[in-house]
Parts: sequence; structure tokens; C-alpha cells
Amino acid sequence: MVRRWATAVVAVTAVLLIAGTFAYRYTYGSWWQSPQRIPYCGRTFLPGTPDLSLAEIRQRASRTGLSGGAPDPLISIGKTPPVVGADMLAAVTSEAQRQQLGIPCTMALYLKTGDDRYTAYGLSGGP
Repeated sequence: MVRRWATAVVAVTAVLLIAGTFAYRYTYGSWWQSPQRIPYCGRTFLPGTPDLSLAEIRQRASRTGLSGGAPDPLISIGKTPPVVGADMLAAVTSEAQRQQLGIPCTMALYLKTGDDRYTAYGLSGGP
């Protein structure tokens, strides 16, 4: 009886791992490496400038604020892969400004690749 339960647990775990691997591939376009694309806010973001520091990201955000005024704050938008992966940051524009100006929620995402190192992911297509 115990052996049957152990076999079932191993089988279910294997199925979940395989399903998770294929879901990651479908979503991010790679097999557990750096994403080839990141879907966020209904848009797709593609890899761009590697090896940026957080200070460089903040400097970029201050030059290219979408709202026309102060730059949008950098916020954590999740991890890739989910739960255990690398942090992702974005300067997300508020919903009111998006509606008023007709702009996307952000123009770039930043994936943490090391200690104070990020890769920029730019918006695929136009606003």
C-alpha cells in the first residue's frame, strides 16, 4: 500500500515538473534560461541592453518618463520563473495616465541577472 502511494506521488510530481517546464517554454520562449520574451500588461517585451545597474535604470526612467512629468516609480512586478526566479522591475504608469495619454503601462522591464545587474527588456512593437 505504501509503495503504491509513493509511486503515485512520484508520478504526479513528474507530471507537474514536465507541465511546468512546458508552461515556462510557452510563456518565456526558452527552456529555463533567460527569457526570450516576457509577457506583461497585455504586451510582449524582448531582451535589450544587458548589464545595467539600478542607478542606470533610474537614470533612464528619469529621462523617459511616459507621463510627461515626474518619472514613474520603479516597482517589482514579479519573478521569472514565478515564485523562485529573478526579480523583475518596471516603471509602471498609472491607469488614469494610460487612459488619458493612450500609452502602455510601461515601455521597459528590467530582469535582475546578478548583484546590482539587470537586463532591459523593451516593448515589442509600438505603443
